[in-house]
Amino acid sequence: MVHHQETSEAQQELLEALWQHEEESRPIEWERFSGDDKQDMVRHGWLSEDGHALTAEGKRQAAKAIRRHRLAERLLSDVLGVSDLAGEQEACMLEHSLVEGFAERVCTFLGHPRFCPHGHKIPEGACCLEKRSELDAALAPLTRFRPGEEGAIAYLATGGDEELDKFLSMGIHPGDRVTLVRKSPTVVFKCGNSQFAVDRELAAGVYVRRG
Repeated sequence: MVHHQETSEAQQELLEALWQHEEESRPIEWERFSGDDKQDMVRHGWLSEDGHALTAEGKRQAAKAIRRHRLAERLLSDVLGVSDLAGEQEACMLEHSLVEGFAERVCTFLGHPRFCPHGHKIPEGACCLEKRSELDAALAPLTRFRPGEEGAIAYLATGGDEELDKFLSMGIHPGDRVTLVRKSPTVVFKCGNSQFAVDRELAAGVYVRRG
């Protein structure tokens, strides 16, 4: 029988480690986690009987934990300008404060980011799946801008190196100011003294801080 309860900080860290192991083949430092924590998670149906793999319920719990961590990284990086190394450390502390409802509000505020600052996918939450958004979100994809609206590029949420290389080859970087010219049939925007036309899928990866 599967039980539901809030995870402790140690259990959240183990859930995240197992998620990253499956996602990135990142090694797990098992010595960091106590046998009691693992056995408790086995009893609650989050880990397999040997304590080394996520169950279906464990994956749901892990997705919530990794989502909170990566939203915390995004918030620290994009809004507060915290550096990468310090951001990782601060995110570990901040994520435990992002309870379910607050995490949804942070996600909406950031414009439902798809990737963390390191390029790893952020698991979707209810706000993403229901496509809720605020018109005055601090950050939003370029595709949500109105013609004439401008802002500074916060980050490039690319799905891989090829897309990132396209932006870099055009001389487009985080921090550059952009102005949307039109949204169809292709997305046209100005950046510096140049004007570019890209498809909507690529433009959707340009997250811009309004104003």
